[in-house]
Amino acid sequence: MTSAVEDRLAHLLTLADDALRNHEQAKAASILREAAQIDSSSDAVKQRWLRLSSNAPDGFTVLSVQRYVVTGRPEDAPNAVKAIRYTQFSSDEAIEAYTLLIESQPEISRRDELLSLLVHCQYEARKAIAAKLVSDSMTVIAEMFHVGAGAFDALVVVILERPLWSSSDQQATVQKAVFCHCIEQLQRSDGTTPRTRALRGITRQLAVQPENAMDLLDGDAATAIFLTLDLRLEESLRSQGMITTSKMLEVTKKKGERFFADFVRSRVAIGGDEDLIPALSAAAMVFPLLPVVAAKLLLTDGVIEQLVYRAEKPSVLEKAILELLNAACVDRACREAIKKHCTNWLNKLSAELSNPNRALAVLLLTKMCDDTIDDVTSSLSDMVIHNKPDRERAIEGLAYASLQPTTKEKIINDATLLRSLTDALRKEAGALFGCLTIFANLTAHRQVQSDEQKKMAQLKAYANASKPTKDDPLDDEQHVTARCKKLLDADIVAALVACSKQVAASPTNILLIVRILLALAKEQKHRSKMAQQGAVKLLLQSRDRVANATDTETAKTASHALARLLISLNPAHVFTSALPVSSAVSALIPLLKPPDAEGEDRDRLPTFEALLALTNLASMDDPAARELIIRDCFEAIEELLFSPTLLIQRATVELVCNLMASPSCAAAFADPGSKDAKRRLQILLALTDVEDLATRRAAGGAVAMLTEWGEDAVGALVGLGERKGVKSVVRMCADESGEVVIRGLVCLKNSLGADERVVRENVAEMVREVGGVDVVKEGLRKNRSDAAVLQAGVEVLKMLG
Repeated sequence: MTSAVEDRLAHLLTLADDALRNHEQAKAASILREAAQIDSSSDAVKQRWLRLSSNAPDGFTVLSVQRYVVTGRPEDAPNAVKAIRYTQFSSDEAIEAYTLLIESQPEISRRDELLSLLVHCQYEARKAIAAKLVSDSMTVIAEMFHVGAGAFDALVVVILERPLWSSSDQQATVQKAVFCHCIEQLQRSDGTTPRTRALRGITRQLAVQPENAMDLLDGDAATAIFLTLDLRLEESLRSQGMITTSKMLEVTKKKGERFFADFVRSRVAIGGDEDLIPALSAAAMVFPLLPVVAAKLLLTDGVIEQLVYRAEKPSVLEKAILELLNAACVDRACREAIKKHCTNWLNKLSAELSNPNRALAVLLLTKMCDDTIDDVTSSLSDMVIHNKPDRERAIEGLAYASLQPTTKEKIINDATLLRSLTDALRKEAGALFGCLTIFANLTAHRQVQSDEQKKMAQLKAYANASKPTKDDPLDDEQHVTARCKKLLDADIVAALVACSKQVAASPTNILLIVRILLALAKEQKHRSKMAQQGAVKLLLQSRDRVANATDTETAKTASHALARLLISLNPAHVFTSALPVSSAVSALIPLLKPPDAEGEDRDRLPTFEALLALTNLASMDDPAARELIIRDCFEAIEELLFSPTLLIQRATVELVCNLMASPSCAAAFADPGSKDAKRRLQILLALTDVEDLATRRAAGGAVAMLTEWGEDAVGALVGLGERKGVKSVVRMCADESGEVVIRGLVCLKNSLGADERVVRENVAEMVREVGGVDVVKEGLRKNRSDAAVLQAGVEVLKMLG
């Protein structure tokens, strides 16, 4: 340091001392920033910064940031975070905080975090950065990019916030500068971290304001993005590269397709490893996005043959070729071409036990050769059990193979393989989808078709000049149920609970989980064990995770699986204060509402099983379930009383019977002066005279429970015109079933035992007038072996005098 510089530093320190003595903190901070630029390591400068921060008023201010920047001590960082997060900075304070952080030493460990926090929490800081970008965009962009991912992400937030800019042209100019910087970083940098950072910036801009970047996306820019898909790069970079590629192709449409085709075609034409590997890597990852374009490239004359010829030995190129062929199997024409030109090579490769690409070869054989799939199942199973590096690929192959009934039986009868799969499900995030697919295939029950649906399937087969396919006996109900039992014995539900924490962001995986649980719960004997392993809570959590999704299949499947479980479980043993029964009721109610499909295609089973489950919940001593059902879905229950499906009508009446323990339900049928209540009661009485015994019995039980609610209920019954109420009850006493007779007698007993004498006498008179005495006597004669009927009948006759 020259003497002139030392003199300048000494002068600044003197001025800072004067400002500190006069409590001019802003002035002292400005002077010390200049001094720090001369010698940031000076102990004298640091001491004065500490004096400045120690004189700060109560609370956390920008001086907390100054203190951390000066000391670099980890224990000072929390106060800096609090200052930024909880204090609203003025314009000057925001500029000061930004300047302190951007000019601080890279050794300040939380500099990136604090800059990001400053931008997100402080509007004045965003305004200041926007102004700096207008005056010197290149310097600000380079500085923020250099600081870290958090800071640069925050900078992208600034350029996309419209109110910060005086005009859209000004904003577009700055955004283009940032976009160009990102592309340059992709082209010039070899490091994973800066390229990932640049890709994030590109993706964010294309997602929010693509119009300002579209004209910058030329062939060179697209090439820089495609090169990040090279399989030799780190997975984190490739994953971000795939996200950016997807967004780029989405916004560029035909132009992007042309960029991709040119990128692959030009490098394949050159033919060197360094050209082929990135081209094939990109083609493999883009194939699902542009299947038509990618398939056309692969099916160009001689391309597949050339690739097989080049894959002479285990190498990165061999892996790149296999990855592309694996991705191409989604296209039927590609699959046939691969089968024609690559089968011999793949068979040879799958037999090389030491080849690191063996799992990919076996996976390809699995996808291509449905007729010989059994031949590769053993190899895949062996890799799942013994070869951890290839396990994910082998599991993916088994997922394809497990569509075949013979493979399902091989998997389920291999206890070691099952244990390996459940372990992978619990512990290996990359294997989740494959494992869940396998278990979903193992537990999938054959869809039950109506006679009409079977006829339609036959007609379609004839129209396609093919024979109707016969059902495989290995997929019949007996085999599927046996597979489900073996999975339950292998603690599959506990494994699903363990893995569910890893799949919160994956709707596809959540759907597979609830499908597996629905299939497992079909057998009544399985339900108790499923509940013990946590299935009820898992289903409720799964449904909550997809509550706001546009696709309702997952929520419906979860609700259906929950309904199946709750049909057979004692709800008092399942629900607690931590897991309230109301959560289950809320999940089941949507199943009662009419589905979108009509006619023969409508699946009525979820509605039926939901009714049974709600009936079980309505039997609890706790009235919460009953009140919630009545409040939220009583209208749907009314409609289901008219269902043309016998089982649904019966289940609905049984639910009403259990709900009648609630005064709210009783009021819905016996509210004095209510036309709706009168109409509902007439419907209920009519259901006591239907052909189905179980429905008559449930309806009679509901009327009997209704009469226990006192004068209003009895008055509603006997008050129906033309003595319809009394006639219906007397008719129940003449039913061929003693179970209905006893319910009719209870109705009479409750009505004749009303508290008010006038009501009792009125009921007795009506019963006599409709011949009730003789009917009761005849009912007793027919059911003289039933002690309960005899006792109730005798009491009724005594009341009738």
